[in-house]
Amino acid sequence: MDEIRILQEHVRISDPHITSDDADRLSILGNIFDPLMRVRDDGTFSPCLADSWTLTEDARTWRFSIRDDVRFHDGSWLRMEDVVFSLRRIRDEDIPGELGTSGVIKGYLKGSEIDIEGKHVLVRTPEPMADLTDLLCEIPVLSERIGADSMVGTGAFRLVSADGERVVLESSNRRLVFEAEKGATKRLKAVRSGEADVASKLPPALEADGVRIARSTTSVCATFMFNFQTEAAKLRPLRKAINLAVDVDALIRGVMFGAADPLSGPLTKRHLGFDPEAKAWPFDASAARHILEEEKLTGTKILIDIPAILPDEAPALAKEIGRYLEKVGLEVEIRTDADRPGYAMRVRGKPKGDKAIGDMACFDSSPSSTFRVFWEKFHSGNAGPWWMGYRNERFDTLVDRGRQAVDLSSRRAVYQEAYGLLRDDAPWLFLYNPVRRTAIGNRLPNWNPSTGGLLLF
Repeated sequence: MDEIRILQEHVRISDPHITSDDADRLSILGNIFDPLMRVRDDGTFSPCLADSWTLTEDARTWRFSIRDDVRFHDGSWLRMEDVVFSLRRIRDEDIPGELGTSGVIKGYLKGSEIDIEGKHVLVRTPEPMADLTDLLCEIPVLSERIGADSMVGTGAFRLVSADGERVVLESSNRRLVFEAEKGATKRLKAVRSGEADVASKLPPALEADGVRIARSTTSVCATFMFNFQTEAAKLRPLRKAINLAVDVDALIRGVMFGAADPLSGPLTKRHLGFDPEAKAWPFDASAARHILEEEKLTGTKILIDIPAILPDEAPALAKEIGRYLEKVGLEVEIRTDADRPGYAMRVRGKPKGDKAIGDMACFDSSPSSTFRVFWEKFHSGNAGPWWMGYRNERFDTLVDRGRQAVDLSSRRAVYQEAYGLLRDDAPWLFLYNPVRRTAIGNRLPNWNPSTGGLLLF
């Protein structure tokens, strides 16, 4: 049997319905479990456990045709009841989330009718949700008869063993061995020597001469979000000046060692509605200084909150950004939080409901769904978990139109207009979209990571 050895920072797996954007965890689970459909690089969807689906004109009622030729790893057939069980479970059960994401996915299915109607699984949402497939493509389908504890899926590989340091998966002719190795240099060295076949999550600064490196685009946006509960963040001229004052290209070279692409707004090229013609904010310190002087904002104090990790470059970013802002006449204080889960909850406004952060907060937005980005972070009518108090009536109207647009091209056009509004209004300091780097050994000359850099075989 062909054995592939994969080295990751960790190999922790647990309930597959826990909301997470951890690529190491999702790479393992993605080989064990299947969703109803899979997202392509262009944002459209290909069938998986559902072979087809339809949406009614009011964008509220979905019907999914489920394949009848799929077995779980225990030999039992996939049934429509398993799909209903999985969707109800992720909606209704008290499934936790990582880094403040608890309840995020459940919120989209709250109040939905999820049942079997004839030969279809029916999902009827209380409000229009033309982007529901954005969520369903990330939900693993479990067996109702077995439940989640046994980790039995329908994916290409079944789970053989898992002990926290090593996870073994097998198909009929291949074994995948995921091993934990925290040291990125050690992971790379093992691939270079032939001891391992794949090494994930190589940091930008790590030289990788002599090894094939796959550079995978992701949906991650590294940003500093403005907190509109503070007076400074409410001032559009100040937000504009800050975006002009920071040399993002220099940050990409110096902090990310080139492993990122500049952002022109809150979406990446993998998002529906991304505008390839939109330009990133230019670096223009003179223009930034002129705005601050004209608006009498010189000397404004800016409190920046950052986590010590995730993104790991946050301290270096904050230091450089602080230097840029001070050069144009602002006063900067940086506050670092070593408690990453606690930091996420403070940004989210839990448990007291207010954002216990300063004028700006470093965060890496990661949903691959444009609707999720807009709905959770910017729509004032929803005031979602990561909403920072931003209000733009025109933007809200566009997002409401988009969620009702059954036609994909119409929805793309609406979201592109909404994207342009956010780009110009600058509710974030837009930085970059990091690239995921994976080392691949000589035994896998034709293999590359899947969409988003996941290690799927």
